[in-house]
Amino acid sequence: MTSPRGASPWWCSALLLLLLTACRPVIQVTLAAGAQQLPAPRFEVEDPEHPDRPRYNTVQVLDRAGEVFWHLRAEPFGDLNSVGTLTYGEPPTGFMAVEEPRALQPGGRYALYVVGKNRGTLHFDVDAEGHVTAVPP
Repeated sequence: MTSPRGASPWWCSALLLLLLTACRPVIQVTLAAGAQQLPAPRFEVEDPEHPDRPRYNTVQVLDRAGEVFWHLRAEPFGDLNSVGTLTYGEPPTGFMAVEEPRALQPGGRYALYVVGKNRGTLHFDVDAEGHVTAVPP
């Protein structure tokens, strides 16, 4: 007979693997090629579950201290107006600004969150010359 203690490490590893894969963002957010410069970097949003267009209803950009630099919400609320390309400071048709965009600062670190039934995140830095680069969280 196996002791419950012997099964514990295996069970914990399996549970951890399940949690990590279940929490993985489904929506992919990347920097758009050739648009990685202040004042208005552009982002690509892909939703593998919906190849025609991503599904989201909220967009937020926060700095490393958690301050909101831009917040959009679909109006009316839902994912009918979500688009595949976002430009910082320019709300897509069908979205309203809950928080107007603040200027991104050289030397700053930010995170763009796209949220709906699924979610996606892109962390990015702005260098001293205003170039935007994706970075790990």
